[in-house]
Amino acid sequence: MKIIYDPRHVFYTPKSKIENNKFVDHHDTSECIENLISTLSIGYKENFIKPKDFPRSYLYLVHEADYIFWLKNKSKSLSSGEEYFPKVFGYDRVYDNQTPIMSNTFEMAWISVKNALTGADLLLKYPETSVFSLTRPGGIHAGISIAGGGCYLNNAALAARYIQSKTNGFIAILNLNLNHANGTQEIFYNDSNVLTISIHINPVDNFPYTCGFEWEIGEEEGRSYNINFPIDRGSDGRTFKRVLEKAILEIDNFEPDFLIITLGNNLDTVSSEAKLNLSNSDLVEIGKMLSSTTYKKLIIYENGTNERNNETVSNFISTFE
Repeated sequence: MKIIYDPRHVFYTPKSKIENNKFVDHHDTSECIENLISTLSIGYKENFIKPKDFPRSYLYLVHEADYIFWLKNKSKSLSSGEEYFPKVFGYDRVYDNQTPIMSNTFEMAWISVKNALTGADLLLKYPETSVFSLTRPGGIHAGISIAGGGCYLNNAALAARYIQSKTNGFIAILNLNLNHANGTQEIFYNDSNVLTISIHINPVDNFPYTCGFEWEIGEEEGRSYNINFPIDRGSDGRTFKRVLEKAILEIDNFEPDFLIITLGNNLDTVSSEAKLNLSNSDLVEIGKMLSSTTYKKLIIYENGTNERNNETVSNFISTFE
C-alpha cells in the first residue's frame, strides 16, 4: 500500500489555542507524524511517495470562493510567527478558538489537500486497492465556508469531489476520527451520491458539541444518506466493533465504488487524550474488518494528539497489505 507523505507539514506550527479564556499550547505538533514516519519507515520505506501538484481550482469543488479568498488573504496579511484568532464570529470565517490563522496557513492546508488528492488519483489511475494519505492540518471539521477544529480545508470531501469529477462513481465516507466530522456532514448533507457515516464520541460532551446526533439524517436529495453513530466516552473495543459492523452493513447496502476513511485519534490508545478503551488488538481487528471490504479505499490519517502509539498505527496499516 502506497503511503503519501509530504515533509513540508513541519512548517505548520500553531503555537496556541484558547481554552477557558486562557492561551494554552496547541495540541497539533509535527512530532506526531514525524515519529509515526520513523516507525513506518521500518517496514514501509519503499512505499512512501510525495504528493502530486494540482490546480487550486479543485478547491472550489467544495469550498465557496469568498471563503477561499478570506483564508488566503488573511494568511497573507499576517507576519511570520503571528497568530490570528477570530474577533467577530461570522465575519471571521472560523467558528472556534483552536484554529489560529498564520502567515502560511492557506499554503499548508493546500499541501495537506494535495496529499488526499494524490491518494484519490492513485486509486483512479493505478491498480491500487488501498492508499494511505498522511495529512496535516486535518480536514473533517472544515465546512463549505468556514474553518474550525484545527481544520481549514476538507481533505476527504475534496478527494471525494475529485473522484466524482473524473468518474460517475458513488462514494462512501466513513469517519472514525472520534470527533464528529461536522464539516464533511455539512458538505454532503443534501447529496445522495455520497454516503457519509461517522462513528464518534457523543457530542453531548465532546467536540463539536452542536452536531453529530443520530437524528441528523440528511435533507432533500441527501435524506437518509447521512448516518451518525454517537458512542459513549470510554467505550471498549467490543462496543466499537459492533457499531462498525452496522456501519459496514450500511456501506454495503449503498454499494459505493470508493470508500474514503478518515481517522486519527481513534488510533490513540496511550495518551491522556485517549477517549476510548481500545487495545492494540482491537484496532488490528478493526483494520481487518475494513480491509475485507471490496471497495477501493483511501485512508486519510489526520493528525491528532501529542502522544501516539506508533506501533498501533503500523499494525493497523498492515491489515490492508
